[in-house]
Amino acid sequence: MNAALPSTATPQVNEGRAPIRHGVIAYAAPESEALREAMNNAPDTLYLPNLQKLLSRMACVSKLSTAPEGVSAFLMPHESAPQLLSAKPSLGKEAIMTPCHWQVGMNEVTLLKPQELALNEDESRQLLSAIQPYFEEDGLQMVYESPLVWRVSGNLLEGLPLASIERVVGQNIKPWMPEHQRAKTLQRLQSEMQMLLYQHPVNDERSLKGRWTVNSFWLHRRLDQLYPDAADFVVALDLRETAQSPNAKLRQLAWEHIDATLCSTMCQALDQNQDVSLTLCSETSWRHYRPQSVSWLNKLQRLIQPISVSRELRALSFGVSAP
Repeated sequence: MNAALPSTATPQVNEGRAPIRHGVIAYAAPESEALREAMNNAPDTLYLPNLQKLLSRMACVSKLSTAPEGVSAFLMPHESAPQLLSAKPSLGKEAIMTPCHWQVGMNEVTLLKPQELALNEDESRQLLSAIQPYFEEDGLQMVYESPLVWRVSGNLLEGLPLASIERVVGQNIKPWMPEHQRAKTLQRLQSEMQMLLYQHPVNDERSLKGRWTVNSFWLHRRLDQLYPDAADFVVALDLRETAQSPNAKLRQLAWEHIDATLCSTMCQALDQNQDVSLTLCSETSWRHYRPQSVSWLNKLQRLIQPISVSRELRALSFGVSAP
């Protein structure tokens, strides 16, 4: 499983611990209208025999059709999907800090996509070194992992809901700021860091080159932090890099890899009559599948009109009912 941002490699949830019986496929369907149009015919060209086998032996038993509440409202669908298996997100003492740029407008502050900063290791380490003492005064320990990923740990974070950075990118940050009493400390730190970073040499040089400055940060949790005790499910993030790019070939290759790995393993578990489930996620919704006993009428219908991967993906993308 990839990390919260492409710049880091994170161990797969449950990696090496137990057989995979429950799979979550993130970014299985595009959300933006432009990307939908560009990818409109792509599902018809996909040859995914293992996914086809899984879907043909399963039924969609639930789907996300309304806005989630509570902690789930702060998470992406693939981050909240494990709750379908009664896995409760852990709001522990560890999180990820991503240096970023807040664009201040007339009525709102927007978080720009961190990858667009093209922050290098030297710049990132210099910025971290500058802000680290201030966070340590509030009991927060920081460790560099990659240019866009700094590990943060401390009692202040325990029980604090943090919005997924992918939820916030390109949007007004205000609705996504935690309202917990302890969040006031983080808000104070953000204000102090904005002042500190404003005249930092790294930002001075970036400004001279016409590049975005690093003027703030965003705190969020990775999947291995949200579900540290995960035992038998995997979240496949292979499609993340194609979520914003209408490159049908890259998306096809990513799908084929998922089919040959996760879907193949789940097919084997299904053949062994193990309890399995599959959840397909877009950026705003999910469809959850489980093996179901089917009536003779349903069997007849499936003989006449077999389960179609493309129909299921379009149902996920457009929110329509799939046969």
